[in-house]
Amino acid sequence: MKKTFTYSLLLATSVLLLSACSTKSSQNSGTKQKALNVTIGMEPSTADPNKDTDVYSASMINQTLEGLYHTTNSGKVVPGVATRVVKPTNSNTTYVFNLRKNAKWQNGQPVTAQDFVTSFDRQVNPKTKSQYANRFTSFKNYTAIQKGAKDPTALGVKALGKYKLQINLSAPDPDFNFKAANEYYPINTNAVKKWGSKYGTSSKKTVSNGPFTLQNWDPSKGTWTYKKNKNYWDAKDVKLPKVKVQVVKDPSTAQNLFASNKVQETVISGGFVKADAHQFKKNLVYTKKGQMRFLNFSTKNKVTNNRNFRLAVSYALDRNQLTKNILEDGSTPAKSLVPEGEQTDPANGKDFNSELKQTLTHNKQMAQSYWKKAQKQLGTKKVTVNLLTEDDSDQKKLSEYIQSAVQSTLNGVKMTLTSVPQQQQLSRMFGGKYQITALGWSTDFPDPSDYLNLMTKSNTVNFTHWTNSNYEKLMSKVNNTAKYTGERRWKLMVKAGNLAMKQQPVVPTYQDTEVHLVSSKIGGLKYSLLTDSQYRYAYWK
Repeated sequence: MKKTFTYSLLLATSVLLLSACSTKSSQNSGTKQKALNVTIGMEPSTADPNKDTDVYSASMINQTLEGLYHTTNSGKVVPGVATRVVKPTNSNTTYVFNLRKNAKWQNGQPVTAQDFVTSFDRQVNPKTKSQYANRFTSFKNYTAIQKGAKDPTALGVKALGKYKLQINLSAPDPDFNFKAANEYYPINTNAVKKWGSKYGTSSKKTVSNGPFTLQNWDPSKGTWTYKKNKNYWDAKDVKLPKVKVQVVKDPSTAQNLFASNKVQETVISGGFVKADAHQFKKNLVYTKKGQMRFLNFSTKNKVTNNRNFRLAVSYALDRNQLTKNILEDGSTPAKSLVPEGEQTDPANGKDFNSELKQTLTHNKQMAQSYWKKAQKQLGTKKVTVNLLTEDDSDQKKLSEYIQSAVQSTLNGVKMTLTSVPQQQQLSRMFGGKYQITALGWSTDFPDPSDYLNLMTKSNTVNFTHWTNSNYEKLMSKVNNTAKYTGERRWKLMVKAGNLAMKQQPVVPTYQDTEVHLVSSKIGGLKYSLLTDSQYRYAYWK
């Protein structure tokens, strides 16, 4: 999950949801050569772009690697390693890229077409055990490779020369450019041959081609540095010499670090957002994110596999109370699995959620009615279920609210809580060792299908393992972009959204609004629905 994931981030980071003090003078060259100090909410798990799933790893990778394209700080896709944004041919399924000859890795080696081939083939190779191999679903032969019918080298990517790359898709992908900017990264071929599966496990076993190199990092460390990459092709436009990062999970600590000028950018949450609206009014930046939070219900458990039980839990949640009185950070109640602002109907400009037959509501009577049906089907009046979350402050508040709302509404339901570090949560989710788990998903491209596909059978991050034949048929058409485009495809996504709302194998809770504290001495940091901090654009004023 990316990107939390937000992801965020997100996303999230996060999704992923990832010092020196400043002086009074900000006009001299000494100030401009100072490091920027920032915080991140959790420890990234990997610097390997073929293996990342969380928003914090994605955030780190985004600062240190560059794909064919990259996004500006306002979210526009522009050329990266490729010399230009390419128009596809062959019915929008073939892309041919000329690569910059001055694009280099931090060790001085050129970034070649083979580095993209190595990365893409490695990620789809089942032996890599990438949890996000389906980034390449639209590539030619991807499905056959995942079934073991073809070798990973058969993927639709080919080096036509040292600086010429060809990508062949099985069908047009309307979001290809966004993915090429935020998901399709190269990897240093020589480094992978040297370190193998150890690649990306520390900064010493990572090679960067982006604006910054990664210094003094491994997954156990709570601090690291992004250092300006002198070999980056556009290094002249990167103003900061260093960005020092520290993991801060507690919002009160984040606030105190900012107040004492020990960090110049941080994320705050909960009641601190309301408090800082007075103290740091000019420094607060609110950004509604393309990042959703939801509860996953395992279909491997008899209770959580019961549709009526899931709907009972969903109706028991007062999402307005959750966001306004519990989280207090500007986040908004979920209306469906898809965030608001993700994309609009090409025919009338309406938001996706406004076209669904029903959206999420709080209804105590409906919750109790579905619980009675579940009791009858399960053959019991009482059940005990466990809610698994990661151990940050917001998720703890979320889990405590859900526990209270469910137990006070559904007589006979006992909910226990388990809070663990993110990596332990991910491990249990991938292993199916949970009943209900709270997580987030942050997208890199503006299309409802990225969320709707989370519940398809073939999706590598379908943690619920839920499957529905009618849903599979609808999503098969949605993903058949050679046949279904524009308004026809949109209507199919709305139908899939309606079916998801009836079944709710995942129960959406809220859409993230990210709140940053940003020093008035720093410029160039902007945020959007899809993008987070990009330090390549930051500068001391």
